[in-house]
Formats: sequence, C-alpha cells, structure tokens
Amino acid sequence: MSRRAWYVTIAMAFAVHNAEEATAASRLLNFMQSRGPMALRAFYEGITSSELRASLVVLTLLGMVVTAFAVRFPQRPRRAYAMLVFAAVIGLNALAHVVLSSIYRTYMPGLVTALIVTLPVAVMVLVRARRDMWVSSTAYWTALPMAVVIHGPVLILFIQTTIAGFRALTGSAA
Repeated sequence: MSRRAWYVTIAMAFAVHNAEEATAASRLLNFMQSRGPMALRAFYEGITSSELRASLVVLTLLGMVVTAFAVRFPQRPRRAYAMLVFAAVIGLNALAHVVLSSIYRTYMPGLVTALIVTLPVAVMVLVRARRDMWVSSTAYWTALPMAVVIHGPVLILFIQTTIAGFRALTGSAA
C-alpha cells in the first residue's frame, strides 16, 4: 500500500471511530459523567450530546484537512510525521477505550471501532512507517509522546473551544 493510501486509511479509521462515538454520544456522556474517572467526570460535566457530536464533527473535519495536506505530498517528512502522530493518537485513543471498558466492565462507546479499526490501523501504520523509514529514527520515537500531548491537553482544549463556539452559535449556555 502506498503512503497516500495509508494516510487515507488513518483518516477513514478516525472518521468511522468518531461516528461510533457520535452515535452513542448520550451513552458516552452518561458513562463519563457518572462512572468515568474523577478527572474525566469534571471535564465532561455539563456537556450535552449535541455539543459532543458537534465537537466530533469538527474534529473529524480537522483530521480530514490534515490528511488532505499530507496526501498532496506524502514523501515530505513533516507531512509523514504529522500522519505518524495522527496514527499514534488514534492508537492511544483505542487503548484508552480498551482500558476504560476493562476497568469498568462495560461497553465504552467507541470500543468496537477501537478494537477492529483504529487500533489495528495504528499498529500497521506505525510498523510500516518504522520499516520504510517515513521519518528519521529520532522523529519516529517522538511520535508517541507527541500523541500523548495531543490526546490529552490539546484535545481537552479543542473540545472546550468547539463547545464554547457551538454554544455561542446556538445561544445556549452551560
């Protein structure tokens, strides 16, 4: 498979996963607000299903834009690195779904696609990128720490910002 094809595969896996989360947004929020880890409960408090869905749509579109730029010149190291980090982020997210589902012994919305789509895609991309040297060895090994930052504080800020924007556009309040 070409790099372009891998890049598109990452984006499609991301979109499918986000669609599962959006479809089960009310269940996801119910879980996070009532049974999730304390730090996540506070974060998800007051978020509505429509706000979460809107945030997921914007996030998915952002992933598509990043992918569109990478696909234009797939051999460029910065674009390859961006997609490598993207793959690491979806892999990390998949592991989070598996861990939370295991700890709480319940279906965590997003678990199905995490197990059958995003985790396998992430692993295949990370292996392929390492084998084919998409980026330098140094850059490769920074992808996971970068994914932790993106999946943590950057994602939190993104969700807060998109929800604030959604509320401003709709005239709703928390």
